[in-house]
Formats: sequence, structure tokens, C-alpha cells
Amino acid sequence: MEVYRTKKMKEKKPQGREPTYTQEYMMMVAKSVVEKGMTLREAAQTFGVSHGSVSLWKKMYKQGEVRSSDRLPAEKPDVKIYRLESHLKELKQEIGELYLENLMLKKTLKFSQQVKRENSSIITSESLDQSEEDAK
Repeated sequence: MEVYRTKKMKEKKPQGREPTYTQEYMMMVAKSVVEKGMTLREAAQTFGVSHGSVSLWKKMYKQGEVRSSDRLPAEKPDVKIYRLESHLKELKQEIGELYLENLMLKKTLKFSQQVKRENSSIITSESLDQSEEDAK
């Protein structure tokens, strides 16, 4: 049984390249410069980043500015609701398919066990009676 599937929408990729360093790493470098008294050049050599990056991270740290790692603008509530509802619909459809598949597998197992019992080579009183009836 084939179930109709809606086309999945691809999520848009953010423009530009991915950041090389995580937010935690940036703040750790800036914290070492501000609180531990490292110079910008020492920090740049120690952590293997450019002098300009350390300077920018220090400035952000002092201002309490933390850039979010997610570079996409915040979603509007309507868009988020629509996206979540479509995801919910896909999950419900998948649950339905799995339920039907489970039922089909249970019926197949039951049928195969029944056939195995009928074709058993062990002669019991039931199978003997059946074979005598078939012979007549």
C-alpha cells in the first residue's frame, strides 16, 4: 500500500561560511586576555588565531555582546507554527505507516506459524485424522 507523501521543504542555508570557532572558544580567549592579563599578541600565538580576531573577541567580551551561532534571523511566530505543524503532520503520517507495517508483519508471522504447524512432519492425532480423511 503506497501512502501519499508531501514533498519535504528544504531548510534554507545561511549565507556566508560557517564560523571557524565556537562562541565558547571565542569567549575563553577573550577572558584570558581580559582577566589573566595576556597581551593580544601572546593570546594570538598561544591559541593560534589572528591578532585582529583576538582584538574583536576582547571587544565583544567587554561589551557583553555574544553573537549567536545561528546566523539566521529570528523566525516569525507564524512561520515557526507552520513549520512545526508540517513537521507534526509528517510524524503522524510516519506513525501511521509504521502501524500498518507492524500489523502486516504480525499477520505474516501468524500465517507462517500456521503453515509451519500444518506442514509439520510430526504425526499427531489431528494430522493422522486429516490424512485419513484426505486418503478416503
